[in-house]
Amino acid sequence: MRTPAEIRDEYIDSLNHIRSAYGKICGQVGRGHLLSFPDIHKLSEGLFLSALTYWEALCRDLIVTDLATVSAGVLRSEIREFRTKNAPYRLAERMLNHPDHPEKFVEWSSFESVVSRANEFLGQNHRYVLTQVEKQDLAKIKKVRNAIAHKSDKAWESFSALIRGDPFNLTGAQCRGVTPGRFIYAHQWNGATVMEKSLTTLENAARTLVP
Repeated sequence: MRTPAEIRDEYIDSLNHIRSAYGKICGQVGRGHLLSFPDIHKLSEGLFLSALTYWEALCRDLIVTDLATVSAGVLRSEIREFRTKNAPYRLAERMLNHPDHPEKFVEWSSFESVVSRANEFLGQNHRYVLTQVEKQDLAKIKKVRNAIAHKSDKAWESFSALIRGDPFNLTGAQCRGVTPGRFIYAHQWNGATVMEKSLTTLENAARTLVP
C-alpha cells in the first residue's frame, strides 16, 4: 500500500501534468491557431474538474491509509492483530465506502465532510487541519466545480454570487455570457489566472495535509 507521502506526490504529479497540458493548449488559442476561445473555455473546465477529482481521491486515500495504520483510529484501537498484511486497508475501505459500493459512493468534494469523517474515525488529533484561508479558497474552488458538474439553479446562483464578490468583483457586463470555463481561463485571482491559483491552492493544501 502507498504511504501518505506517496499519495501526496502522486497527486502533485497529476497537478503538474495538468499545468503542462494547460500551458500547451493555452498556446494554441486565437486567430490563426488550432483552438478558439470557446474551445479553451471547455477544455479549461475539463482540466479543472480533473484537478478536483484527484483532490477528492487524495482525501479518500489518505483517510483510508490513516484508518488502516494510525493507532488512535477506531480500527487499530479495536484490533491489534490482523490475519494478513493488507487486511486493515481492506477493512478501512469497507468502513469508509458507501454500504452499496461500488454502485453508490460517498461524496468527497466537501472538505468539511472529510474533516467530519476524520473526527469520527481517527479522533481529534488527525492531519486534516487546514488554515482558514486554505479552507475559504477550497470553498471557492468547490463552487466553480459545482457550476461545471451540476448545472443546477442552486449551483449557478452560488457561482454567480462568487464571481461578483471579493476577490473577483466581476461587473454586470463582465458576468454577461460568462461560463465557468471562461471564468477559469480569462479572469484573475490574486494576480494569477483562476486556473493557476486553483492548482496552487490544491497543491498547497496537499502539502499541508502531508508535510
